[in-house]
Amino acid sequence: MPPPIETTLDLAREPAEATSPTAAATATGEDAYGTYLARRHFGSLDGIRCLCILAVVWHHIPKAASWPPPARRGFLGVDMFFLLSGFLIVTLLLRERRRTGGIHLPNFYARRTLRIFPIYYLLLATVSFAYLAVKPGSASAAAWFAGLPYLLTYTLNWVHASVGNLSVAWSLAAEEQFYLVWPAAEKYLKPRWTPAVLLAVIGVNQLLNFRLIDPVVVALYGTYPNLEILQTTFTPIALGALLAHILDRRGGFEAMRRLVGGRWAFVAPAAALAALLVLAPQDIAGWPRLGIQLAMMLLLASVVVREDHAARPFLSWGPVARIGLISYGMYLYHMFAIQAVVMLLGRLKFDATWVVFAASTLATIAVAEVSFRLIESPLLQLKGRFGGVKGARPTA
Repeated sequence: MPPPIETTLDLAREPAEATSPTAAATATGEDAYGTYLARRHFGSLDGIRCLCILAVVWHHIPKAASWPPPARRGFLGVDMFFLLSGFLIVTLLLRERRRTGGIHLPNFYARRTLRIFPIYYLLLATVSFAYLAVKPGSASAAAWFAGLPYLLTYTLNWVHASVGNLSVAWSLAAEEQFYLVWPAAEKYLKPRWTPAVLLAVIGVNQLLNFRLIDPVVVALYGTYPNLEILQTTFTPIALGALLAHILDRRGGFEAMRRLVGGRWAFVAPAAALAALLVLAPQDIAGWPRLGIQLAMMLLLASVVVREDHAARPFLSWGPVARIGLISYGMYLYHMFAIQAVVMLLGRLKFDATWVVFAASTLATIAVAEVSFRLIESPLLQLKGRFGGVKGARPTA
């Protein structure tokens, strides 16, 4: 029976008990599968998160949209975040069932609550108080309070609301909806049915991606609405969950290991991803977006089927891993940091895109680091009470 990985996969980071890269390098055949099941720590995933959050910050820099592709594709960092969430959460659930014979949903929801809710709702309260104190009767305040119910209920991806610097919360809404629904599906569906259900979810989402049901959408709304759920579907989360199921089974793991298990195998999906980012048209709906997401899925597989891949030294390098570790806070705060930096540099008449990006990134890291140390880490010590590892470090 593999050792507990409850918060290891919840956080993709664990100290001394993790399987070492050397052990992973020497494992072959069935031993490689056993090593994967026993692994309490995927050492490269914080590095992947770092790249994702930097792409998202870049995307929201005011002048970044004028750059040529692939510099305009930073929003796809969110797709990779979704893939990571689907993979890690479902791997966590599958291994809990393998270890205990079942899935304890109250513990799962308690751990997710401790990880996600505190700084999110604290930020909502802070922004609400600021509007009431500084400009209670303004149009922006009215728009904020009109959109606040959707922020509070994690439903922003289903409506169009003007909520200023927290418009990015649509993606948090999508993840929360996944957390709410899919763990129960993993618990109550027969294991052989869950991959089929995931494929069905992906299929339905592709009807939206390929714009095959646009007439139905227009008939419902009278026009084609500006809703995130119609642009960025649940496909990447479902692909991450599907990858977790593939790797959890010996046959699936061996097939994926043959495909992307080489030490330099990550180069092929990374090159395919780069090519798609460069060559895809401005509207990436259809095959371009699906191809990008599949390339991301294979890239993720290549860095988890073995720990000693050639990209690990960079992805696990201290500063890179640290940015990945605090990336949830960075995601929440980065729009506020960008706004402050743009205002400051604008007054100084020094608004070159790279300067704004660098300054915004540093400001975001600083705020997220303070949040992580003072708010998130103390609360996360409680995760051990809900099946987690006390003192473990969290995922973004």
